[in-house]
Amino acid sequence: MASLITLLADWFKDLGFKVEVQAVPGTRNKFNMLASTGQGAGGLLLAGHTDTVPFDDGRWTRDPFTLTEHDNKLYGLGTADMKGFFAFILDALRDVDVTTLKKPLYILATADEETSMAGARYFAETTALRPDCAIIGEPTSLQPVRAAQRPHFKRHPHSGAIGPLQRSGARG
Repeated sequence: MASLITLLADWFKDLGFKVEVQAVPGTRNKFNMLASTGQGAGGLLLAGHTDTVPFDDGRWTRDPFTLTEHDNKLYGLGTADMKGFFAFILDALRDVDVTTLKKPLYILATADEETSMAGARYFAETTALRPDCAIIGEPTSLQPVRAAQRPHFKRHPHSGAIGPLQRSGARG
């Protein structure tokens, strides 16, 4: 199993979450992870991906595989897109008694977002999860991106990408 998924799974188990790891078919050593706590319908889904964009070594002034702090900023491949989101979730939850939550809380980490969306596609095809709302921790330069409650998803006919439909039915 991929080492990042193993780390995330262990950290969420330590926080009291039930963890499921899902091998993504048609990929080599790629996995999704769903951590959950609480029972009942609805709840909140916090989702992100575990892969990074391919890197160009010539564009880095530091080792992209080593987390480095400089001028109060963190540098490293995936620090903003998306490892920082999982670090934020873990830090925010470490002082929360998750057994007191009134609705379920789900943490989803998917594989292959930067290329084929294989992890998200497989999760959507095999899971009947219906949270009341979801937060995708994708960096947006602090510009919120909002969708209607329980957005519907549709495959884009030209690229095969899956994206939310806006209220008008146009791809958002």
